[in-house]
Amino acid sequence: MSIRRLAVLAAVLGILSTLLPSAALAAQPAQPDLGMARLRKFTIETTPAGQKRLRFSTKIINIGAGPFEVLGHHPQPNGEKLVNQRIQNHDGSWFSRTTKYRMYFAGDGHNHWHLKDLEGYTLKNMSGTITRVSEKHGFCFKDLGDYNLALPHAPQTAVYPGCGNLPDVNVTMGLSVGWSDTYGFDLVGQWIDITGVPDGTYTVTARVDALRDFAERCENNNWTTATVQISGSTVTLVNDGTNSKPC
Repeated sequence: MSIRRLAVLAAVLGILSTLLPSAALAAQPAQPDLGMARLRKFTIETTPAGQKRLRFSTKIINIGAGPFEVLGHHPQPNGEKLVNQRIQNHDGSWFSRTTKYRMYFAGDGHNHWHLKDLEGYTLKNMSGTITRVSEKHGFCFKDLGDYNLALPHAPQTAVYPGCGNLPDVNVTMGLSVGWSDTYGFDLVGQWIDITGVPDGTYTVTARVDALRDFAERCENNNWTTATVQISGSTVTLVNDGTNSKPC
């Protein structure tokens, strides 16, 4: 091969070496990264029927490289929808993957679709034994508030506004990078039944992706805990707890 051809080949290879990494990056998924902010607003409610409820507020966040988006589709005989997770690539394209999750309509007086078992709450005693679990099972999540809009790829305005209506065949829910969705302590089902639970110190754990079936950049930061002291009808926040593990 002539020296000139070798030079041309070297130049072409040099150009390809600069293009291939960016092309490979474009095809890679910009995965979301779900997390839980610290638990807040603990209170105890006693119903007229005598049920004792530990209420608290939770906040889901997305600190990943791309949006967290799910699509409810193909209504089932029981009224639920199948759920796919949609993931955006760095080049702006999308792909879809099936999940174990399901959507159902209403059930708590709120006329919209809910993702079943997105979150899970547990109450543990000091020996680490789970004594109670949450009563809330359905979640309509959306870009409700900003969390950290300085994150790369975080939109400055909300992208996901709601959770669809009953006639909708397909329902999209999502949480943008840098955004959060708060579930207030006063919402329907946002409590743990502590009827008959002795006074004492307990840990409350809240976990997102309760079925552990969504694709994420990191799985170690899906939970947060708080330590509380229960005394009669009073609850005191002892410690904010551990806000997930580093990734």
